[in-house]
Amino acid sequence: MHTRAAVALGLEHRPVAGLFGMLVTVALGLNLIYLMHMFLGIPEWPGFRFGLERGVHEVVGYLFAAWAAGLALYLAVVHRQAVLAAWSAVFAVLLADDYLMLHERMAKVVSANVTIPYPYGQPVGEIVWLAFLGLVLLTAIAVGYRYAAPEWRAASRVLTALLALLVLCGVGIDAVHGFTTNRGVWHVILTSLEDGGEVLLLAVVVTFLYGLAFCGHRSTPETLARRRAAALFPAADRRRPGRSD
Repeated sequence: MHTRAAVALGLEHRPVAGLFGMLVTVALGLNLIYLMHMFLGIPEWPGFRFGLERGVHEVVGYLFAAWAAGLALYLAVVHRQAVLAAWSAVFAVLLADDYLMLHERMAKVVSANVTIPYPYGQPVGEIVWLAFLGLVLLTAIAVGYRYAAPEWRAASRVLTALLALLVLCGVGIDAVHGFTTNRGVWHVILTSLEDGGEVLLLAVVVTFLYGLAFCGHRSTPETLARRRAAALFPAADRRRPGRSD
């Protein structure tokens, strides 16, 4: 794989590509099973339903978030980079928030103390709580980024892009979903994009951090440019010094 995204994620390393394939297959498989369950009634067991507390997809999401937090913490300790400790905190907070349902609970607190007309209190309260958490965590990342080595700054930029997509699924689509009915085709589609997208992106995050931790992957700007050029012009790398056309 030689696309810019694949190089950034470290998919040119075979172990990383293999892990990526396995985790993404799990994430997409859960999404497919959910859609089959909702539209066809197959399988009948409701544990595959997205939005169900402690359902299969939530447990898998907990596992992926825990792996991400653990890998980032391992990298922070080994390479002594505060920015990686901040990233570990991000995924640990995501895990705690999902497991303890903090954003749902805090949304009720916010909506109870601020006059917000029904049915907008819950989604607006969730946005306020998550914005507060995001401000604290992003401040920690920004401070760590300021003193990080170049290769870990580049890794942070990749993680920031993945986190932005994760927020789009978990907050953006969730907010849209909060303003719609909890029935019908649109409910199923939005739930699939929201919960299925979160698990899929966490799978990508775990893959990327695994490559950083155990496969020697470094997504520095210089490495990206060199590998991209080598992929596009492989013949140019084989020319001997001093040779002209």
